[in-house]
Amino acid sequence: MDDSFFLFDCGEGTQYSLFKLQPKIVNKRLCLAVSHMHGDHVLGIPGLLLSLGLSSRTRELMVLGPRGIRGFVRDVLRYIGAMTPYAILFHEVRDGSEGEFCGVKVRVALGRHTATNYAYRLDGREKPGRFHPERAMALGVPRGPLWKRLQNGFPVTVDDKIVEPKEVVEPSTRGASIGYSGDTRPSRKLVDLFRNVDVLISEATYLDEDRGRALENLHSTASEAARLAAEAGARHLILTHFSSRYKDPLVLLEEARRIFPRVYLAREGRRFLLTPEDLLSRDEPFY
Repeated sequence: MDDSFFLFDCGEGTQYSLFKLQPKIVNKRLCLAVSHMHGDHVLGIPGLLLSLGLSSRTRELMVLGPRGIRGFVRDVLRYIGAMTPYAILFHEVRDGSEGEFCGVKVRVALGRHTATNYAYRLDGREKPGRFHPERAMALGVPRGPLWKRLQNGFPVTVDDKIVEPKEVVEPSTRGASIGYSGDTRPSRKLVDLFRNVDVLISEATYLDEDRGRALENLHSTASEAARLAAEAGARHLILTHFSSRYKDPLVLLEEARRIFPRVYLAREGRRFLLTPEDLLSRDEPFY
């Protein structure tokens, strides 16, 4: 979102993929949002932090997560005798948390998992439309405070003629919205959190035929993720967190598409471009 990068969870080896796909991330505004403290979601954090330091990062980094995330990161760094040349800021979230981090509005809701799990929603800022100075000058509006007034959405009067903002300023573009479930069973609370998001990134660990395992381990099936997206009115759904019991995750995609058509599989190196008009997917790695 703009110049901000959000990283949801951080499993082992994350830094290798991140630097390969986003080589210029070293000093970008970066926010790590951790859903819960299970190893496959946090054990890559020390490697990421150290790699950023070795790459000469100087800009502060924000870490959001459940209670205990601050102590985990600080203890690991202390035990391995490591320091980072940049500041690490922490914010421990709770159910219903709201705030602005890295220039993005963040909302949080508690999920249902075997560990305290938080789902996240990001809402980007509305971008003002482009101002065309050549149009303003052609309409007789002199450079100065009247231009600013038009940019702020107010009409101006020049030589008894009213000039409307729409004559010189393009329409504003709403910010994108993204939801991330973490590991969780579906719930009404998540439906409310993800209402009308552009993209929902949801775990889909199991097929419906293994729903018993999903209930036992407090995970979601592909069809449950699809129903969550449909009930929330999401525009697009990206499935992730697949059980290794399925040799080809396409079976999860097929199950989800019976309920929700605009669904994709997250894969290593796959990049999705979110535009005001639609979500464009690229199957090949993007460098």
